[in-house]
Amino acid sequence: MTKWQKFLFDVQNHIKALDLIGCDIPFFRGHSNGSWELLCGLGRSSKAKKYRYIESTLYHDFLALAGPLLDDANSPWDTLFAMQHHGLPTRLLDWSHTFSVALYFALKPYLNVKSRPSIPTAELPCIWMLNPFALNKASMNDDSIFNPHTDLEVNYWDVYINEKKKFPTDVVALNPTQTSRRLAVQRSGFTFHNEIDAPLEQKYSDLVRKFVIPAAAIPEALSFLTLAGVNEYSLYPDLDGLARYLMIRHM
Repeated sequence: MTKWQKFLFDVQNHIKALDLIGCDIPFFRGHSNGSWELLCGLGRSSKAKKYRYIESTLYHDFLALAGPLLDDANSPWDTLFAMQHHGLPTRLLDWSHTFSVALYFALKPYLNVKSRPSIPTAELPCIWMLNPFALNKASMNDDSIFNPHTDLEVNYWDVYINEKKKFPTDVVALNPTQTSRRLAVQRSGFTFHNEIDAPLEQKYSDLVRKFVIPAAAIPEALSFLTLAGVNEYSLYPDLDGLARYLMIRHM
């Protein structure tokens, strides 16, 4: 059994174990550096921690300047998801329902590697797997994955921009309406973090599991992604994504 086969075997066994306890939609997240914590963008941003109002400033400026590019019917949640997917720090942490999507993001720095790369052990890429049902059971006493548009009594604007209400818990797993092509093709799920400084793997260590990808497994893993048709253009189905895909493939 190769290192890649052993890695897949361990992942598949954990998926089966989760399914036996009622988790038929695990969340996957890829980190290209295994030392990174499961923190949302605002939690990783030193400016967000230093300046109290950076969150509302980013939201207002994005909404004002991106107006022509956004759907007129966008809710505050939709605006937040758009901010996240276009690189702004938010209270969201990206996950996917699809293992291969997480694997692509874990291996993105190594897409042109042809042989085993040299990587410090602590910085090997990894896949995190989360049981979102158990997370919401622990944080909200409800073992379902919430659609923020329909299942939460508060919305993002009221709590964090208008500051008229409070969010009911520290973290929650979300399965949003797939309103954009990026959300749809990446099979996106999110964890939403009311407490931005607390890494998910610390407070809920029994609900997440980390699978380190050995350096020797990376060439086979990249072949797997090619076979599965997962690439920059399949995950970012626009002209920018196509251009990046062609650069990676040919240049």
